[in-house]
Amino acid sequence: MNLLLKSALTLTSLATLALAAINLNTATKEELMSLDGIGSSKADAIIEYRKTNQFNSIEDLKNVNGIGDKTYENLKDDISVKGETTIQEKVKTAKDGLKEKSGENSKSMDGSKDKLDAKVKKTKEKMENVKENTTKKVKG
Repeated sequence: MNLLLKSALTLTSLATLALAAINLNTATKEELMSLDGIGSSKADAIIEYRKTNQFNSIEDLKNVNGIGDKTYENLKDDISVKGETTIQEKVKTAKDGLKEKSGENSKSMDGSKDKLDAKVKKTKEKMENVKENTTKKVKG
């Protein structure tokens, strides 16, 4: 029975490590930012924390300024304190998709800006024509 329990715990630990993608002790800022809910400032806070502290357990993440229980609960399955940092393919794919959409929106906005600029130019030309015609009528 004792051996069975130890085996189950070992398998659970290995599964947790296998699923964990980001090592809090070694991840770059970009890798940390790939985690849901971690932006630039929280990634910086994690890096600052680890300059003077080592993450001995994933729960140590709650010691970082700006990271509370809710953030920890959202991240606990995606972080570790040992092993290599590996960013899962679906995370990369999702981020790439967002970048593409962002780029498409920028292009769309550039097109809208061009159309708006053209309308402004046309309106200015019409105003100049009206001004000239009005001046001619007043003089004539």
